[in-house]
Amino acid sequence: MRSFPTEVESAMIISQDHFVWEMPAFFKPERNKAWYFGFSIISVLLIAYAVWTANFLFAFIIFLSSIIMLLVGSQEPRDVLVQIGNNGIVVDGKLHLFQDINSFAIVYQPPIAKLLYIEPKSAISQRIRLELFDQDPIELRSHLRQFLQEDLDLQGEHFSDIVGRLLRI
Repeated sequence: MRSFPTEVESAMIISQDHFVWEMPAFFKPERNKAWYFGFSIISVLLIAYAVWTANFLFAFIIFLSSIIMLLVGSQEPRDVLVQIGNNGIVVDGKLHLFQDINSFAIVYQPPIAKLLYIEPKSAISQRIRLELFDQDPIELRSHLRQFLQEDLDLQGEHFSDIVGRLLRI
């Protein structure tokens, strides 16, 4: 990943205006009392099993994970700005140059999934998942194909996204 002077990077971020939209920073599923009750029961059972088998580290990890899940799950996601232009993709003010991106894939299966996946070249960087909302997927695809390779093997959502949506986590 290249580093630019602050002024140059700011100008590049501002110029990414071909596609612009806002989306929540993370997906917040609807959780009712039954979900919290089931989550609590499963957590207590896992902690009891860990204590019964004298695996206190596992019990501690389950306890901490449960606390974090409840605390983070109660927060409302903030809106982040997504910009796509001729130099790269800007997500929440962070510029991802096209030369640092390996490929992209658009999964468009309304109303379930309207997603843009970005795979970085770096093995350290994580995959970027962007909700498309009202963006035209055909126009976006033709724009991105000018600069990036499209991953045509990805026909649906990633398995982790499906599991997360089904379990509401």
